[in-house]
Amino acid sequence: MMKKVLFWILSIVITLGASVYQRMTGPTNPKYVEVSIEGKGYKFKLPRSGGETDCSVVLKGFGSQQMMDSLGMSIDAVLHWRKYPTSDNYTAVKMMPAPDGLTAFLPAQPQAGKLEYYIELETFRKDGEQALKTRSMLCYDEPLIIRFKGDVPAGVLIPHILCMFISMLFGAYAFLCALANMPQYRRYTVWSFVLLVLGGFVLGPIVQKYAFDVYWSGFPFGSDLTDNKTLFAGVALLAAILTGKKSWNRWVVVLAMVVMFVIFSIPHSMRGSQLNHETGVIESAR
Repeated sequence: MMKKVLFWILSIVITLGASVYQRMTGPTNPKYVEVSIEGKGYKFKLPRSGGETDCSVVLKGFGSQQMMDSLGMSIDAVLHWRKYPTSDNYTAVKMMPAPDGLTAFLPAQPQAGKLEYYIELETFRKDGEQALKTRSMLCYDEPLIIRFKGDVPAGVLIPHILCMFISMLFGAYAFLCALANMPQYRRYTVWSFVLLVLGGFVLGPIVQKYAFDVYWSGFPFGSDLTDNKTLFAGVALLAAILTGKKSWNRWVVVLAMVVMFVIFSIPHSMRGSQLNHETGVIESAR
């Protein structure tokens, strides 16, 4: 009994760890950037995912009149953006004071459309008769890329996430049971596969259709890494199930679960759907 409890605790830790790592390292998660002004550091959270409306870019807590008065300076900020991937000229948008901080908006794009952007900061301060001007660039050398998507109904998105999470949880438990040669590993391998099919191959394409107007952009239609890693995990689990009567099956299960967790630790949304602005066709990102 104690071994089962320990294995469930370890399974939860493994699954949460893999899920958090995947979300934190994904290319559509907000990017934290820092700038130093007058010897003081300021940290901002900049978006890399947008919805069906214009996306606000906010330098939170920055640029208020109170802040400028305390520093004895004025601050200007300009947001520069262009469609990605293109060689268009950047469009400059002055960031305006707002309750949360200096704010500008990136225009909403069609599903899977992307923009790249950076921010230019200028400060002005008088030192006696001399006017001091400094300029800082946020993400100029490596502009941030933001991808826009359609809204996904919670009734589809939440079951998809739950199925994928519980599939990983059952997979982790099957892995530990297989290592310990506990017979439960067969049952939980099957459940892990069933939930992966439901979450990744049934609900997943529906989610992607709402978000990016395509059902499947992995093999053989594209190189979407999220779709392809789901496919690879499904094949690995299917192999574990089909060899269920073999004496060495538990080692196939161990290998299949290692494969599943390794590939699901790959950052989410890498090489995902991307709108070709010239053709209007949604492709897989390179």
